[in-house]
Amino acid sequence: MQAGGRLAVGIVIVLALSALLPPHLNGNWVHVLTLFFMMSSLAQAWNLIGGFTGYASFGNVTFFGTGAYACAYAMDAMRWPFWTAALFAVVVAAALAALLGWPILRLRGHYFAIATLSIAVGMQALVAQQEPFGKGSGMTLPINPNFHFFYWVMLGILIVSILLTAFIARSRFGYALVAIRENEEAAAVLGINAARAKVAAWAISAAITGAAGATFAYWNTFIDPPTVFDLNYNVLMIIMTLLGGAGTIVGPTIGSFILSAIGEYLGAQSISPWHTVVLGAIIVFIVILLPRGLMPYLTGGLRAFNLGALRAQLRASRV
Repeated sequence: MQAGGRLAVGIVIVLALSALLPPHLNGNWVHVLTLFFMMSSLAQAWNLIGGFTGYASFGNVTFFGTGAYACAYAMDAMRWPFWTAALFAVVVAAALAALLGWPILRLRGHYFAIATLSIAVGMQALVAQQEPFGKGSGMTLPINPNFHFFYWVMLGILIVSILLTAFIARSRFGYALVAIRENEEAAAVLGINAARAKVAAWAISAAITGAAGATFAYWNTFIDPPTVFDLNYNVLMIIMTLLGGAGTIVGPTIGSFILSAIGEYLGAQSISPWHTVVLGAIIVFIVILLPRGLMPYLTGGLRAFNLGALRAQLRASRV
């Protein structure tokens, strides 16, 4: 087993063991870790379309909000239990991605990014005008007094997303996605149905994102369009993935852990007014020095640290 595979197995084992922690943690730490699991799941989902396929989606938050509202509507209007409502949310999010994917994924580069961003903004405005969804005033969900429940559900979503990514990465489907990322025209010549592969990748990504959105809605007990269609979620998905290593199995989770740890530390200090500025500076510094993310250094050790390449990268950043 390669170093990356061993690292992925180790992280999954640690995550599985963390299921035993909630009874021994205070409420604040349960909340922090639940949020970490959620953001890691979102980053893992984004990695399938942005990392493996090379299509930088700025609209994955669309599926987070869709999953949240689908779950909320099913629980409120149809009185479905959470698990049925969550499954419904996953199906709706994946179906929406497949429907949007056929025309949108014909675009590339900046055009695709702008189109997905427009969809996210448009979806927020559309939902805010719909009476069944409470218009702009939002929706309220039942309260689950067992706050450990959401810790375990978010953890389960993260573990499933990592295992699914590992399976895809070693499958013919995963190789097809990487081929599309490297050279879509050459992939088509090799007989890869690029359109179908891209839509499938986005639908799987949306399903994971929708599951996280559904769980967030129940956890938060109240949702409104600005909360669940917040573009900051999408920015964090991208940053976490790039920080850990795009197109890797557990890079997004590693990036999420580091970014969450930095954010928690800075938030606990007296520099809270400068929290965003300091965090942004750290992110820029890391991205400049580690253009491929942290995974090559975690799996290759010092052998992956190329001083000459680092100098060239720094010179290029000054131009």
